[in-house]
Amino acid sequence: MARPANPALALDILRVTADLVEQKGPDNVTMREVAERLGYSATTIYLYYKDKDELLQATIDRAFEWFADDQDAAAEASAGVDVLRARARAYALWALQHPNVYRLMFEHPQRHSAERSHTRRRSLRHFAESVQQLIDNGELRCFENIDLMCNLVWATLHGLVSLIISGRMFGPIGELVSEEDAKVRIIGLVDASFEQWQRVWAVEPPATNEFGECGTGDGCDSPS
Repeated sequence: MARPANPALALDILRVTADLVEQKGPDNVTMREVAERLGYSATTIYLYYKDKDELLQATIDRAFEWFADDQDAAAEASAGVDVLRARARAYALWALQHPNVYRLMFEHPQRHSAERSHTRRRSLRHFAESVQQLIDNGELRCFENIDLMCNLVWATLHGLVSLIISGRMFGPIGELVSEEDAKVRIIGLVDASFEQWQRVWAVEPPATNEFGECGTGDGCDSPS
């Protein structure tokens, strides 16, 4: 379907759709309301997206970009192994701040394509690239399967986030727990998880004796 050449409006449509999803959930979003928020007729929205599902799929694609942008920005402000902690924190905080959009991203039926999969896995791909960079720099031990390790981290973060935004861990946010308290708690859980991961990831230090001298353990040079 050919779309009008107005990328700014196309992006505005997705931003408004995401806002409405956050406010009322995807089931209650209509093409007409999106158009009204933008000051256009519903016909204009249909020039860009043929139906509601196509609009939601495009919103999901864009949301994954926003999601990855936050993680990339957090990583750029950090150094060393803390890059991974920063990425994990940014993942959790973005989901906490956009719970309904996060649910849409991971629960709405997807129309699969190679391009769409590449877009939606950007944050995971960049996490793996950060891991590889740290290995190359000698700051992390080498893993036989980096993708497996990254998927385990993702599963942990997704599980934590899903339990918290659903209210199953601390109770409904805004009722039994404030948004600020939920933020503090989720950061605490991410950091605790990170400390456990770091024990597995750490490069083995050289073995030393009580005088701090290198002995013959793993990672040390044998005496000549």
